[in-house]
Amino acid sequence: MNWRILKAFPKYAIAIGVVLLSTGLFGAWWFFKRTMPRWEFAKPDPAVVAEIKKKAEELPDKLGWLALVGGDLYDISTGEVIFKNWLRGIPMRVFYYPESRHLMVQAERGIMRFGLDGKQDGVMGVETPPAFTNDGSQAMYVKDGDIWIAGIDWTAFKFINERQATHYGQFNALYFSANLSLASEKACLVNQQGKLLRVDLSTGDLQQISLPLHYNMKRRSPDCEVMLGEEEASLFAFDIDKPEAAMFPKSAGKVSDYQWLNNNACAFLLPGKTVGVFDRKKGTIEEVATLPFDCQKFSMPSLDGRYLLCFGGNGLVLVDVQAKKAESLDIKADNITWVSHDTLIYSREIPDMKLRGTWIKTIGSEPQRVLAEPYLVGYDKSAPLALMRELGVVVFATRNGIFRMKPDGSELREVAKLKQPVGRIQAVEMWGKGPQ
Repeated sequence: MNWRILKAFPKYAIAIGVVLLSTGLFGAWWFFKRTMPRWEFAKPDPAVVAEIKKKAEELPDKLGWLALVGGDLYDISTGEVIFKNWLRGIPMRVFYYPESRHLMVQAERGIMRFGLDGKQDGVMGVETPPAFTNDGSQAMYVKDGDIWIAGIDWTAFKFINERQATHYGQFNALYFSANLSLASEKACLVNQQGKLLRVDLSTGDLQQISLPLHYNMKRRSPDCEVMLGEEEASLFAFDIDKPEAAMFPKSAGKVSDYQWLNNNACAFLLPGKTVGVFDRKKGTIEEVATLPFDCQKFSMPSLDGRYLLCFGGNGLVLVDVQAKKAESLDIKADNITWVSHDTLIYSREIPDMKLRGTWIKTIGSEPQRVLAEPYLVGYDKSAPLALMRELGVVVFATRNGIFRMKPDGSELREVAKLKQPVGRIQAVEMWGKGPQ
């Protein structure tokens, strides 16, 4: 399940907006965040307000090609800077909602909506951050100590059919979403004063659940309805729509990492170089590959979930979950990530001019250098690189320029020069057309 463009511009220019709701998204992105960021927009000279409004009205015609490069809004098709200093701050996601011709920006504790005239005309959350189901049809929030649920009219940008779900008066509105672990239209799992409570949203009944409170966010399914973990010699899978966790005996040793391949399968890493997969539909676990050497961590899977990278002290391993095999990849890179179902892009910032640069590798083929200059990699391994899925285009930035190409390395071209390096590129998404 993937998570669901935007537009914004200096001050009168709008900020961004919307959120592809999804319990998962909101769980991962702001269920565990506490502070509302300060959004600032450049203040245009009054003399150019008319020009800004004109550009704003033209933005829908550029949808699909819009991206934030640093704080500036670019048209990636032409390299035009539409708005300088469009946004100071990093939104979680930015969407354009065509039905209302508005932008919606997902922040850490709320969703803001902006009109094409640059004026904010709505907000959900902030003081009482809501959580959302994965399809965006239902919101959950706390009012007067109890959990309420509501439908959402995204065109009007408001809650509808609000209903009180519990009658205990014990939940904290400010931290409800931050303490929410799982959620569906039927139930949610919330950490309440050190206890995990399953809340039946139909009856309001509370059930205390005995599961480890401390868990890695990677253990939660993309739709935020299932959580994996381990208890003694077993792997457990807790489905929020069921009252009890399912238990599965596993090989000895503590799981070192988890990685969901899609909404229905999750890989886990066991000592002894073993990769296992939990199948949510079948309710089974299976050991699918033995690694050539010990690894401690997974990376994100390929776009179709077939391939997975494992990192260890001796290098990088490629796991083919479908073929049930693993092989060492002789790749040393500062950053590596998937740009298609079977192609990786990676950056090498090293003195060796034969190896330095931006490279791609398609599974089953030799690596190919597409640019002698590497794309930038931050101290935290983040990189100004984005996949514009609707167009099938990869956008990345080196120290001196912005480039785009097809995931297979073809049609590479420099889009624009940069006066200074940027730390991020973020595509503006069209509401409802993100990856599933």
